[in-house]
Amino acid sequence: MLHNTKDKYKNSTDNNNNNSNNNAELSRKLFCKPIHRIGLFVCIAIFLISLAAIVLLLDDNKRWLVIFPLSSIIILLAVYYYTKIIRRYLKDIYYHTYISKENSKILNKLVYYDSLTGLPNRKTILDEVENLISKGNKQRFYLIYFDMDDFKKINEIGGYSVGDEVLRYVSRRWNDLIKEGDLLGHLDGDEFSLLIKRDMDRESLMNYIDKFRKVLDEPVSLFGREYFVSASFGISEYPNDGKDGIELLRSSFIAMNTAKESGKDYIQFYTHEMQEEILERIQLENGLIYSVRNNELYMVYQPMYNCKNGSLRGFEALARWEYPAFGFVSPDQFIPIAEETGIIIDMGKWIINNVLTKFKEFHRKYNVRPIVSINISVVQMIEPSFVQMIKDALDETGFDGKYLELEITESVLISYPEYIVEIIGQLRELGIRIALDDFGTGYASLNYLQMLPINVLKIDKSFIDKINKENAMNQIILHLINLAHQLGIEVVAEGVENEEQLKFLSSNCCDYIQGFLLSKPLEEEYIAKQLLSYK
Repeated sequence: MLHNTKDKYKNSTDNNNNNSNNNAELSRKLFCKPIHRIGLFVCIAIFLISLAAIVLLLDDNKRWLVIFPLSSIIILLAVYYYTKIIRRYLKDIYYHTYISKENSKILNKLVYYDSLTGLPNRKTILDEVENLISKGNKQRFYLIYFDMDDFKKINEIGGYSVGDEVLRYVSRRWNDLIKEGDLLGHLDGDEFSLLIKRDMDRESLMNYIDKFRKVLDEPVSLFGREYFVSASFGISEYPNDGKDGIELLRSSFIAMNTAKESGKDYIQFYTHEMQEEILERIQLENGLIYSVRNNELYMVYQPMYNCKNGSLRGFEALARWEYPAFGFVSPDQFIPIAEETGIIIDMGKWIINNVLTKFKEFHRKYNVRPIVSINISVVQMIEPSFVQMIKDALDETGFDGKYLELEITESVLISYPEYIVEIIGQLRELGIRIALDDFGTGYASLNYLQMLPINVLKIDKSFIDKINKENAMNQIILHLINLAHQLGIEVVAEGVENEEQLKFLSSNCCDYIQGFLLSKPLEEEYIAKQLLSYK
């Protein structure tokens, strides 16, 4: 309440001061012109002369001269009356003009400046670029695109209010670094831009931008907590990387994204090859979406064998894609695209239904029950309808869930550990087996093996390649196998390619193997031979 009273008093005082200033300003406007002053002096002079005439000529014959002072008084009263009217109108005009100017200032700030940081916004940056170009400037200048790395995590941990404070704090740090003539702007969200209006050699430019990168090494302290932030930077150059503001901004944005893909907290100059890569990626995205919707992907199946006796355990189903414009496209290329675009949801549903339908037919035709293993991405697992989709696929195909194995990777566990444990529990209730794929390639700890209700641990090929080449790796693989067995988990070694690897795994009680040594991934027509040997 005290603050409100102070605010009201302050507003009242400000209003009184404004009124006094307005009145003084209005008086100045009314009587600043010579013609106004002359008119006033003439009226006063007529009045004084009339009074003098009355005093000097006050006999009866001259009584008619009283008309002079009376007329002067009437003139003065008329002047005073109309002056008040004019004063009131001018006061209104002046007030509305003042309000209009203030509103114009506010509107200008809203149009050209960011409300969160107070920095120039995207429009201001682009207008300034266009001004430089329109002046016929042939000198090189640079547009830098900044983007905070993993800023979404700060919003998730501390909330949007903390995120806003971090952006304000970072913008102040960066604003202190800019040199005279340069323009720092806040584009949107956690994105900033720096316009360098002069030519610089590449080394000096890198050193200058590196200051903006290094200033973030010191953590941001807010509300008793420390937040570690970093940013990636993309640099475009006029005129080589764009002929106008939009092209330069796009080029610097592409360079920034390349910096993020290089590991983040990185500075990257734009190259024309980046644009070609973007166009190729767009073609791949569009082609993948079209192929998924038209069932143009196909499946191959890599057998898994018992390490002791070589009998068939089952198959890992692997998606393949051949696109007319590019030929065969590696899963390492199209799977990440499918995950980023969300098409992995439809693609995964198609794969599961297609594979279960085929293997249900194999079970019926050859009277055998090999396990079929299907890879599942993190995007699929966090989809709310994922478990229901699996149930529907089992019901529609009539496939027995105990012969289905779903492979998940470490990234799923690290991102959403508690939720994934719950999902795995629901899948296990359907009789489905769960395999942890590529173990050891990410950041998952051994604690996950104890926490997760998995059936199978798959040791990644990068480990298997180093068998008998690095003694430390031999020991790691041996301990992994022993630990898994102590937890009741079976072990599959991936990427076995020579007899030496097979001998080591067999002698150390690995359960199953898969790799080119025994079989490459097979197309559907070659599976029959494998199933007959299983029988």
